[in-house]
Amino acid sequence: MFGEYMVYVNDKPILLVCDDTVFVKHLSALDVLTDRFGRGFPYDGAKEHYAVDVDDRDLLCKVIGILEPITPVPKPRKTKIR
Repeated sequence: MFGEYMVYVNDKPILLVCDDTVFVKHLSALDVLTDRFGRGFPYDGAKEHYAVDVDDRDLLCKVIGILEPITPVPKPRKTKIR
């Protein structure tokens, strides 16, 4: 499992915060903004993500505005019966 925080918008996982850095999955919907992102790995074993400057409020609002409509609400996990 990853290390720190997942930010949900309308019950949808949008942003991952690890080591005081905001990470976003590489998605084609964000191609228009890729020149404004860094890149990095949020935790050991993770795929590379975009790193977003937490102080760039306009960019974070754009990212959330793009991702919220296309991100599905996660399905509830089934509990295991022992």
